[in-house]
Amino acid sequence: MTQILIADDNPQNLYLLESILRGHGFAVVPAKNGAEALDAALENPPDLIVTDILMPVMDGFELCRRWKKDERLKHIPFMFYTATYTDTKDEQFAKSLGADNFVIKPQKPEALGRIVCDMVREFSTKGPGVKRPSIDEMESLRLHNEVLIRKLERRGRQLDCEVFGHRQAEEKSSLANTKLALMTEVANQDIQNKISALRGFTELSRCTESGIDRVAVIEKQIQILDTIQNLIKKTRDYQQMGMVDSRWIEIEPIVRLQMSLQSQKHSVALKCDLPGLEILTDPLIARVFYNLIHNTIRHGGDVTRVSFSCREVPEGLVLVCEDDGIGIQPDHKDTLFDRISGGEGKFGLFFVREFLTLSGMTIRENGNFGHGARFEIIVPYGMYRFS
Repeated sequence: MTQILIADDNPQNLYLLESILRGHGFAVVPAKNGAEALDAALENPPDLIVTDILMPVMDGFELCRRWKKDERLKHIPFMFYTATYTDTKDEQFAKSLGADNFVIKPQKPEALGRIVCDMVREFSTKGPGVKRPSIDEMESLRLHNEVLIRKLERRGRQLDCEVFGHRQAEEKSSLANTKLALMTEVANQDIQNKISALRGFTELSRCTESGIDRVAVIEKQIQILDTIQNLIKKTRDYQQMGMVDSRWIEIEPIVRLQMSLQSQKHSVALKCDLPGLEILTDPLIARVFYNLIHNTIRHGGDVTRVSFSCREVPEGLVLVCEDDGIGIQPDHKDTLFDRISGGEGKFGLFFVREFLTLSGMTIRENGNFGHGARFEIIVPYGMYRFS
């Protein structure tokens, strides 16, 4: 029975190759590296060797060099089977060392079996022969070093890409966790505010003697409980949304929807001039516009109009939200986006700034007190487009 020596440091590859060759009727001797293969061959010379190249202790190139120098082994056909060294220069160097065949992984089992069978048949027909190295030993060592350096450089570039990919994944995970913490804090703050209101209505119901008034108070309590339930649901949604990849989101429909959620109780008109504007961001951008509109209605005084527009500038795109209310006092501008406990509107602007910062955008307020607030969101190039 024809005996084939195989060498590969990967146990799975070694097992697969052994199984394929045994399936074609060959006796197989496995080795985990070039040194082990050389010892096995010297003890019991095979009819053919099939070896990987990149292995510890002794690689396939060094094994081939020693194989072709040994009087007992040099006539035995030598085949490389590799997925690592696939450059034409690698194959040329392998052939210069005296290798009889150079096959790239992976091959289908039938194809690989056919290649090996053809080699065995060819060499058994021709009889023992020696394919001598075409270069001297010093040249082979020099070329061997060049091949290894080229491989290490290639592997170094691969590692750089892998490290960059891991770093991006870590940053993405960290960003998602930060967003999630922020969303949870937003919902918790809103829930606490509603609970405080619920306590107030509960105390009021105790003091209310009229049945009609008591029913009205109970209805208010039910509304607040419904709101709290909705906020809890939003918290669960945040847990999902915090992990959602950025996507292209059309802005004008979102702005109109957020306005409709609040304008039912307030006679504030909306002017939205954002035709076709899309931003690459998290779907929670909707909360940004909700908070801006909410802040305007709650703190803007006698606001009758809120408008949204945009224009391109050297930094990218400026998305403007402005109103005709009282505006922001100059001494409040520095702390406008700070987290101030107890103020829902203040917390809303804190969320707006934090979310936009995490998403790669910034926000500023540059309105004139007495003439309305003016918020400008700066969207960098590459994060917006017009459909």
